[in-house]
Amino acid sequence: MIYVIGIGTDGKESLTGRALELIGRAGLIAGGRRHLEEFPGSRAALVPIGGAGGDLAEIAARIGTHLKKSRKDAVVLATGDPLLFGIADFIIRRFGRNRVEVIPNVSVVQEAFSRIKENWNGLKVLSVHGRNADMTGLCREVASNGKTAVYTDTVTTPALIARALIDNNVDDLRAYVFEDLGAPGEMITGGTLKEIARRKFSPLNLIILLKKGKALSSPVPPERFGLPDAFFTHGAGMITKEEIRAVALSKMAINKSSVVWDVGSGCGSIAVEAARLAAFGRVYAFEKNKKRLIDIRKNRKSFNVPNLDVLEGVAPACLKAKGILKPDAVFVGGGGRGLKGILDYASRELKPGGRLVVNAVTIETAHSAFEFLKKSGWERELALVNIAKAKDLGDLSLLSSHNPVFIIKGVKP
Repeated sequence: MIYVIGIGTDGKESLTGRALELIGRAGLIAGGRRHLEEFPGSRAALVPIGGAGGDLAEIAARIGTHLKKSRKDAVVLATGDPLLFGIADFIIRRFGRNRVEVIPNVSVVQEAFSRIKENWNGLKVLSVHGRNADMTGLCREVASNGKTAVYTDTVTTPALIARALIDNNVDDLRAYVFEDLGAPGEMITGGTLKEIARRKFSPLNLIILLKKGKALSSPVPPERFGLPDAFFTHGAGMITKEEIRAVALSKMAINKSSVVWDVGSGCGSIAVEAARLAAFGRVYAFEKNKKRLIDIRKNRKSFNVPNLDVLEGVAPACLKAKGILKPDAVFVGGGGRGLKGILDYASRELKPGGRLVVNAVTIETAHSAFEFLKKSGWERELALVNIAKAKDLGDLSLLSSHNPVFIIKGVKP
């Protein structure tokens, strides 16, 4: 049998009688060096993990060999709760659920919240420890949660995380960094992201991020789209109406990691909704009107979409800005006389299988877009969407029609 036992910040003193008994009779004990040092008199084979010790594959091999040759159990020591970004998941997958028992302890996250006397209701726990960090996704998660705890490492440090959050406009936060919890040199540092970004911390740390305001400014879950127009800041009705927006977004087939271009973004309603759907992707809003640019930035902030970049300029020239990722989907809500140039450039940059969607209110624009896709040999479709809404007329109701909109979609071969 393999017992994965969590050790709290008090070390050996945090263990129950049963946990101590299992450790005492084990034939092999694997764990970090500071965990193994808690049992200097043990007669078991001590196998260090990490540092100068073995990696997980080597540890699993040592445990497997031990269990074949000995009747004594194996123990794996871990910090706090071994199932919270800990080693227990690996051990269970390697040896099977029936051969493993997990005995948890108080997690580092729980200890940290007790130190600052905050409840951890609704907490989101993330880890960048020992893995390639998706900083865009991390920023999105932090923006979408009132309380976030992140296990860090020597590469993705608290300072690096703080700088990424600032760069992505997720800055309405108070941060706490917990260094060496339970050790003699334990330190807790609280401050703004700018303060944390300037500091260096011990390699063994945890950062907690608490939003000063609401967890989400948006009153709707991220998977919903076609949001009411009233949710957006916009001027003089300059917005893609919610019903039209829902159809256009469905044609774009956006997934969580999509890269999306919104050309002629207006107030950014399409871009904002695309950024919510592509939570781990990237969305670019291109707009030339300075008043509309102000609206886009306000909407980006109110909806907490740090994966939305706003670029000022006239298309297609602004589409060629340095560092812009190639799109999986392109939406064109403006263009006018420059439409052909926009379609030419966007179609070249669009990834194979990508979707190009154009909203048009004039017959000429719709014809130009559809003919472009036809000449390009793309799979294409055109729909005319008519929306009418009821409005009060005394005691009766009258349908009031919006301008019909052509929605043209092409799929790049």
